[in-house]
Amino acid sequence: MAAAAELTDFLRSFQQKHPETPHDEITKAVNTFFLGDATGNKAHPCTLDKSLDFTEPLTFVVYGATGDLAKKKLYPAFGELLRFNMLPKDVLIVGYGRSKFTMEELWAKQAVNVKGTEEEKQHLLSRCRYFQGGYDNADDFGRLDALIREYAAGRPDNRVFFLSVPPTIFGVVCQTVKEKLMSPSGFTRVMIEKPFGRDAESFAELNKITSGCFHERQIYRIDHYLGKEVIMNFLTQRFANAIFEPMWNNSCVDHVQIRWTEDLGTGGRGGYFDQFGIIRDIMQNHLLQVLMFVAMERPDSQSGADIIYRKTKLLKAIRTLTLNDVVLGQYTGRTFQNFGDHLEEPGYLDDPTVPKGSRTPTFAAIKFTIDNHRWRGVPFVMLAGKGLDERMCEVRITFKPPPEKGMYGGLEGNELVMRIQPDEAIYFKVQTKQPGLGLGTTLPTVLDFSYKKAFEGIRIADAYERAFLNCAKGDQSLFVGTTELIEAWRIFSPLLHEIDEKQPIPTPYAFGSRGPPEADDMLRDCGARIVVTWEEYFAQHADSMERLKTIFNELATDGVLGVAAITKLLTKFNDGREPSAAKINRFLARVDRNGDCDVSWEEFCTGISSLLAREDSEDDTCIIPAEEWA
Repeated sequence: MAAAAELTDFLRSFQQKHPETPHDEITKAVNTFFLGDATGNKAHPCTLDKSLDFTEPLTFVVYGATGDLAKKKLYPAFGELLRFNMLPKDVLIVGYGRSKFTMEELWAKQAVNVKGTEEEKQHLLSRCRYFQGGYDNADDFGRLDALIREYAAGRPDNRVFFLSVPPTIFGVVCQTVKEKLMSPSGFTRVMIEKPFGRDAESFAELNKITSGCFHERQIYRIDHYLGKEVIMNFLTQRFANAIFEPMWNNSCVDHVQIRWTEDLGTGGRGGYFDQFGIIRDIMQNHLLQVLMFVAMERPDSQSGADIIYRKTKLLKAIRTLTLNDVVLGQYTGRTFQNFGDHLEEPGYLDDPTVPKGSRTPTFAAIKFTIDNHRWRGVPFVMLAGKGLDERMCEVRITFKPPPEKGMYGGLEGNELVMRIQPDEAIYFKVQTKQPGLGLGTTLPTVLDFSYKKAFEGIRIADAYERAFLNCAKGDQSLFVGTTELIEAWRIFSPLLHEIDEKQPIPTPYAFGSRGPPEADDMLRDCGARIVVTWEEYFAQHADSMERLKTIFNELATDGVLGVAAITKLLTKFNDGREPSAAKINRFLARVDRNGDCDVSWEEFCTGISSLLAREDSEDDTCIIPAEEWA
């Protein structure tokens, strides 16, 4: 309806200004206005906003169907959408690839992660086809068009093309889709997987290709972080709860951290990672989207256009980055104790696929400056790295503390933490009166909202499920727009060029640590507390056996630390929240030599001693005072 109204308004205005214009010239003008293409080959304007009609056939074409992404994410996503009846009954899923496979062979290789009963899996299989063809072969694309038309059997024909192809063939695929595969009677939409270029110049070239073939409303650029449940909830938490708006600004917020960590190295795929580095791979896209959802102004609606407008306006207020705004690091090897055995974790340069002497950063901490009325003076610090102490992504908004003078002066500010992965949660750290006769004694406590507990039994959909479904519906709210990408590359390109040209030596950090100590210095400069891990805490106190013995005895039962005691111990290093099973298992792996889940004093001492091999930091910051162990 919106496209039809826009077309009517345009025709009325055009005919008033050009009353003698021939009909064919009017047609060209309409196509150029709506599609940027006088030939009209891109799409009929009234199909641009067309939503999903369950009575019409829908075809998904997955370019790159034999790859790892299709195996891990795409086919499982299609399976879930079918299981929960979120797609039309006449849906066709065509996997396109150059390799020779039968559908049964492809299924055996790519469907190992598909969930559901055998009947549900067979239903997905019945909807799937495999099409072998070249990415630069127009005849193959023509044969695919014939297959789709045959399936549609004269009915309205809606098509979605998922492009997960190398940049070297991206242009020819787009051009050939335009020439051979545009739907004659329904919508045509193209889903594009990152990377969206390497810098501003390469994105401009990429955008020239896509905009030359498709209208912006036909292009759906995927950043799967936008489909994560907690990130989608950012907008609801901010704008549906009036309590937050008055405090969501530089009057109340002290600083913001956006942190992404991974406890794995490159695992033999460093050659691929080395082409991009941590900034291009994670920060310029995924984490910048998180920053935008945290900091943008309220959109007028939930439409893609309104959300992209607000995100773009925020990006325009962010200063361009330079090397002065960043700390770079690269992880080195380390030997761990793993239930009594020695586990060797190689460093980045030990990966045989990484070029010798590479200076590609595996860690970066970046300070952003936002020059607008809401955030001026509030530092936003983004941290991301591989080979760190845990797998985690979160946003931590630290509010200003109470005034120094007067009641409760000197207390720390509250923190709102949005845990994106794993164990999705949103929790608020507040000060609470400690029970007792006195009035002035406070303790930090946690108001905790856990998705797992609050929505027990409710399935949390995967990001690619939302991506496929929203694209079919014509909803661009969870996709990346051209204008925001232009601004994103404006912010990052000077920094990336400076790194590429100057090749600064990244600071080494031990595998399994929190990263370079310089990143802690950046956080301190922004007013942040340094939250140490249990490993760091005990390594810093390893020279005091009396101190360690006191802590051990306070928690031990019958001379050992059981799972309940370990849970209580780790809670102190987990914002006062109960640790996950993964964190408990990590602790046991480091100190439990015989694997019985009970840690003796001797095992505890041996485990702590093994941590000292990688503790070369002079930082003795500790956020857990001795009196809190009592």
